[in-house]
Amino acid sequence: LICIALVVTVMSTSCLAGVDFILDLRPASMLFSPDVDGFKVSRTSGFITESDTIRGSGSWIPNLKAGLRISTSPLNIDLTGGLGFLYNDAFHATMYLADLALRFKISRHATIGPHVSVIRLNPTWDGSLSDSSDVKLSDETAVMPGLCFTVGGKVASFSASIDYIDTSFDVTTQNGWVANDTSLDMT
Repeated sequence: LICIALVVTVMSTSCLAGVDFILDLRPASMLFSPDVDGFKVSRTSGFITESDTIRGSGSWIPNLKAGLRISTSPLNIDLTGGLGFLYNDAFHATMYLADLALRFKISRHATIGPHVSVIRLNPTWDGSLSDSSDVKLSDETAVMPGLCFTVGGKVASFSASIDYIDTSFDVTTQNGWVANDTSLDMT
């Protein structure tokens, strides 16, 4: 899973020296998961076969996080938590996130550095023919490391990140539906 995000961060005035409250809004996040393309559930009844197939490999994952930024002379340390939503044509998932970012200052208005998120995903199947009770996807917790870059000032900044996640949802079916794989790989 590769995630590319556009981020707006807004900070309040410091409550303690070097510590700010931050609000991190990521409305344009995209998840690229090449292994989901072609995942299919199908059911045969007599001469009729019905199937739901995932076409494409992209998902939208907008999210919102809030937390603290601790500023030191060489870097900013961001500790945030929040929630989001993963959506594509076949399924959706609520997401709960916790993130730690170490953003090294490369100029007065730019930072770059690693971050790691822990994400809890609770997916629901939305196929066009099968109903969500016919196809169940397991809840999963994933770790997502990545590299982020920010540019901006004290009041607002914009960020981009590229991340990697290795997770999959276990698939169980009922009412005659059969999946072409036992898991839906989001890597």
